Amino acid sequence: MPAMGLAFAVTVVSSYVPVLLGAIAGPVVVGAFIGGEGFFGLFMPTVVGGLLDRSTQAVRGRLIYIAIFGVAITGSLAALAVLGFVDAFNLWSAGLILAVLYAAYYAYLTPYWALYTDLVPKNQSGRSRSVESTWRVTGVGGALIGGGLLLDLSPGWPFFAGAVLAAAVTLVLLGRLRARRGEPIGQHANESRAQPDTTREAIGELLRNGPIRNLFIANALWNGALSALRAFVVLFFVVGMGTSATYVSTVIFPLVAVGIIIGAPISGWLADRIGHIGLVTATLCIYGTVIAFPGFTQATWVVALIPVVALSAATLMTLPESMLMRLVPAHLHGSASGLFGLSRGIGGVIGPVATGVAILVLRPVLSTTHGYAAMWFVCSLTLLISIPFVLALRHDERL
Repeated sequence: MPAMGLAFAVTVVSSYVPVLLGAIAGPVVVGAFIGGEGFFGLFMPTVVGGLLDRSTQAVRGRLIYIAIFGVAITGSLAALAVLGFVDAFNLWSAGLILAVLYAAYYAYLTPYWALYTDLVPKNQSGRSRSVESTWRVTGVGGALIGGGLLLDLSPGWPFFAGAVLAAAVTLVLLGRLRARRGEPIGQHANESRAQPDTTREAIGELLRNGPIRNLFIANALWNGALSALRAFVVLFFVVGMGTSATYVSTVIFPLVAVGIIIGAPISGWLADRIGHIGLVTATLCIYGTVIAFPGFTQATWVVALIPVVALSAATLMTLPESMLMRLVPAHLHGSASGLFGLSRGIGGVIGPVATGVAILVLRPVLSTTHGYAAMWFVCSLTLLISIPFVLALRHDERL
């Protein structure tokens, strides 16, 4: 359930803060603000992940971190809501609040991901991540569809809803795992390997592992494409195509929901049975090709491709964590979760900023969409580049 609350929160921020900032800043500045999510992903997950492995010996230690950062996420979203309600959005206030929000977001995700590796058997990694991803895409879908409708009522409502939901799902998690607080985790459940003394040593050990390193690079590229979409897809339709936020929420995003509702539940189930590599490779070939079409033409028929793109995106949101669960050593659960967050952070920085630059550079060529069609080309290239890193894993029997 926390996957739903956090996905809703970060999606309303990534999708609708750009709409509010678009009136006072250009695409590069907007991309930099949303890319700030990835900036904090460059260090928060690894710092927190190292602390987890060295300072927590049972589930309760993970839950303490989650509770602290859950409060920070809720407070940040509430502050954004206040700015929206009083119509006081400006670069300084929004930047400060987003910094706190993104730092807390990655700090929360690290122990949350580690709990999956701690508590779920590896042979159920795909199915468990399908369940998690189903909750997550429910949050994304709710944010995309409901967020636009709430935004039309008042700029503060999407962020207020995010604050309430983030608080609620965190309380549910803490309550439901209360009986398991004393269970040992990570290296404490398996003392066969010594824990590295520093976070840098732990990260170094993980990156020297070829399969984990390839997954790290591929995941960064996938999240670069996803972050670029989140930052600019609403602007593409609202500014580039001249539609309204209500149209996007009631026509475009329901089609997105169709794809992710199908993709999230079945992708992990399929991966556990037919293997991760073949499924991911096929998804990337389809995803990377189809997502380029809206850049070439904005004809009505292109809308029919949206569920295919969404299904592919849902698959790539589900399987990376499942693959990591199968590859990570038992004594490095926390550090591996931190490294995984770092890969998301790298993609989160590069994707929106590179796309913002591409929009400006290609604006004279793509004038009919004010340059925003460039987003689709950047995403397509990013996805296709990741295929060799996935193919490098094809001989690993664990996947």
